[in-house]
Amino acid sequence: LNLLFVSIKSPNSAVNPTSNSMFEANFLNPYFYTLLSEEEDSEELRLLGKKMFFDPLLSNNGKMNCGSCHAPIKAFTDGNKKSFSNIKGETVKRNAPTLLNSVYSDRYFYDLRAFNLEQQVEHVIFNSNEYNTAYEAILQKLSQDEYYSGEFKKIFKEKFISRLAFSKALSSYVLSLQSFNSEFDKYMRKESNELDQRVKNGFNLFMGKAACGTCHFPPTYTGLVPPLYNKNETEILGVLETPLSFNKRIDSDSGRINNGLAKENAWIYVKSFKTSTVRNVEHTAPYFHNGAYPTLESVLDFYNHGGGAGIGLNVTNQTLSSDSLKLTNSEKGDIIFFLNSLSDTNS
Repeated sequence: LNLLFVSIKSPNSAVNPTSNSMFEANFLNPYFYTLLSEEEDSEELRLLGKKMFFDPLLSNNGKMNCGSCHAPIKAFTDGNKKSFSNIKGETVKRNAPTLLNSVYSDRYFYDLRAFNLEQQVEHVIFNSNEYNTAYEAILQKLSQDEYYSGEFKKIFKEKFISRLAFSKALSSYVLSLQSFNSEFDKYMRKESNELDQRVKNGFNLFMGKAACGTCHFPPTYTGLVPPLYNKNETEILGVLETPLSFNKRIDSDSGRINNGLAKENAWIYVKSFKTSTVRNVEHTAPYFHNGAYPTLESVLDFYNHGGGAGIGLNVTNQTLSSDSLKLTNSEKGDIIFFLNSLSDTNS
């Protein structure tokens, strides 16, 4: 997989043709996926976005910020099955995915309802269980704050703070949350000569017998499809509601079919969900859109049995093979060794 991409240069591709391999940190161009251009971006803009990311001022109740569900100490997740709502005792619909490398996507959320980072934030702003506010209210608060007002005028050279400027500042910070410097990356780039044999075994299993790499494509290890890396896949796995209970049933979340896009209101998207990254999974438990799987061992057992259909449940159009992978305990352990070698949370 240490391939040289010298011929791919297309407006429809994010690949950097001067990169030596897919494991280089600059293999993919993050600005391909956002309305923010590289020329507009700067350290000042990133710091402005970071301050807003962690500022509860922006939410309606003044208590919630982006870090409430995406905490740096937990690889920009929150460690909960489903993130807490702004309403006491309630949660939002799904588990909070990591924001590390999240910019590398053409669609956002588990159901792909947002088409860029800037649009993604709108769903948080207007959601009654999250920020529960509107752009007008946020922009008014920012304009009345001396620091924000001064920084926006200095960076954007505009008299008033615009919705687009606000979104670009947040995008700049989220774009900076990149994670391509793990133990495994360094070895593949020949910056390190040592790698545990179990990690090597796990990578070979991941890409081979276990077939993980058929959906989790390097280097992001998401459903961002090569060779152009301009489209995200969703999959139907038959994720269980309570996998550790005696009575097994498919989770009730309908997924992509209910993302609000008329053209995707089709049976092929029933219980179809975005393929998330397995980078930093050591730090992002619990797993899947419903947070029902507490450990990597439980996730691998699920796949090893062939998903929901593999244990005999009726899963319409399951895209995961229902055949057993026949992984041994030792092989599953090696895969986890590999997954843990992809940890790099120093963003």
